[in-house]
Amino acid sequence: MEKKVVIIGAGIAGLSAGCYARMNGYDVEIHEAQRLPGGLCTAWKRNGYVVDGCIHWLMGSRPGTGFYQIWEELGAVQGRSMFDHDIFASYKSLDGRTLHFYTDIDRLEEHLKQFSPPDTAAIQELCGLTRRLAGFSFPLGKAPELMGLFDGIRLMAGLRPYMKDLMAGGRLTMGDLGARFKDPFLSTAIANVTFDPRMPAMALIMTLAPMSQRAAGFPIGGSLEFARAIERRFTQLGGRIIYQSRVEKVLERAGSAVGVRLSGGEEVSADYVISASDMRATLYSLLDGNHVSPLHRQLFESGRLYSPVVLVSFGVDMDFSDQISCLGTAYELEQPIQIGGRSHSLFGIKNYCFDPSLAPAGKSVVGCYIPADWSHWERLIADPNAYTAEKEKIAAICQEQIELRHPGFTSRIEMRDVVTPHTFERYTGNWKGSFMTWMLSSEFQRKYRYIPKAVPGLSGFYQASMWTNPPGGVPGAAAAGREVVQLLCHADRKRFVTSKP
Repeated sequence: MEKKVVIIGAGIAGLSAGCYARMNGYDVEIHEAQRLPGGLCTAWKRNGYVVDGCIHWLMGSRPGTGFYQIWEELGAVQGRSMFDHDIFASYKSLDGRTLHFYTDIDRLEEHLKQFSPPDTAAIQELCGLTRRLAGFSFPLGKAPELMGLFDGIRLMAGLRPYMKDLMAGGRLTMGDLGARFKDPFLSTAIANVTFDPRMPAMALIMTLAPMSQRAAGFPIGGSLEFARAIERRFTQLGGRIIYQSRVEKVLERAGSAVGVRLSGGEEVSADYVISASDMRATLYSLLDGNHVSPLHRQLFESGRLYSPVVLVSFGVDMDFSDQISCLGTAYELEQPIQIGGRSHSLFGIKNYCFDPSLAPAGKSVVGCYIPADWSHWERLIADPNAYTAEKEKIAAICQEQIELRHPGFTSRIEMRDVVTPHTFERYTGNWKGSFMTWMLSSEFQRKYRYIPKAVPGLSGFYQASMWTNPPGGVPGAAAAGREVVQLLCHADRKRFVTSKP
């Protein structure tokens, strides 16, 4: 008789866990509070335009790379086209100079040298590091909880060619990387290309590296369609999803998880319960704070999160297809502007013309991702009028900034949409509205070899979300779902197996 698994949440982690659990012979039921799959990996329609709220690039988008195997197993890439960016991001200074972060590393190196020949040594160091890491592929071995001595030896052997470079890059922030350049323009542009000088430098290096190999493209159709492909794989495997079904509590008996209680009072029994939702809500709400490990508590007290964002999107009757890049262009501002509780000296503009499915022909979706301060939005939530006014104010600022650079923009707007950190928190339950999780650093990785999926004092219960696989994102969530099913199979003394549709 198949053992039953109840999964909380149909985001990428929950769908992944569901697929792998079905591959391994479990009876699986997913309960999702919303009416759509994907969680944070989502998109929505407005006036004929599609606002994509998640994927910028997909690690493992090319066959032969590590994560591609997962996407194949989950049925997410079969028959799906990928768009590979030639430019990761651009930076434009007040004096009109524009730096392009080309994904062709040779081209990037020559471009950087044109700006500052005296920085040749630093340029070669950055580009050389990126080239050497271009062959790196994240290993898809066992869940870290199951790794023994020989597994560790094999892992280290695979990492050995890259270890020196990974350690060198892992010690730097984007600010540190920028400070290595003598030219003020290059120094500022490099430090700020990811909009946060505190961000690990590996965020840039380990993005450019796979992009240079055409292995980190954008899945045409967007984030929601990508999630729906995994949903189809799950249901084709025989799994069940119940939408608009919010889990209120995890049921316990004699130290074991035995099911869940839904918000309407219905109880669903299970042999295993997997929470693929927000970690803090899981531990302190679904489990009433009774099973919080010292490690998890320490993370909540001192772990540094990626900043939440405000996403302002416009559907416009203009063609921006001659200005395509992955993250868009960061413009240096004459005077800082106040947006979302922060002062900003840069303003970013991105368009989605690389995916024709997101806007009518000849028209464009133009977006602004703005780092924000959670406490600012937390204060506004209590006052609906102030909250609405703040959204209107931010939309007006963004509209004005785009108009300055693209005259006529305002008169041709056909759609406007504003998503705040509170929106992310309300829709997904993600703590502090975060769209990613813990910000990685060499210190963090030394301190936390891995984040446990089990909790103390409760057997048969596991967490599997991007919170357990920092820094999160779509690949981390998918890997978490795969790994948690390895733990189930280990507990049941079954061989973990996978298949492809």
